[in-house]
Amino acid sequence: MNSSPLERAIAAAGSAVALAKLAGVTPMAVSYWKVRGIPARHVVLIESVTGVQRHELRPDLYPEAAPTLNQIMTDATPHGQSGNPSVNPSSTWQRHP
Repeated sequence: MNSSPLERAIAAAGSAVALAKLAGVTPMAVSYWKVRGIPARHVVLIESVTGVQRHELRPDLYPEAAPTLNQIMTDATPHGQSGNPSVNPSSTWQRHP
């Protein structure tokens, strides 16, 4: 059985009460989230403390997964160059005795 993103967040926090404490809400509020959804103001915090990604918690607000650092660096690499930047020896500072 697949668990919902909120159920995974609760499990990652340890319990609904623990997630409520981390989010600064009552346990009853977490119970309401199961029916009404997680309020937008709590999504990023829940993501940071549980690891359940925001696009899973609220796909209506975050329709795509945020890019990883590797994806950002790959996208920033000019075409035709490898992902590992090389140092131009003529542009480096050299110490002379």
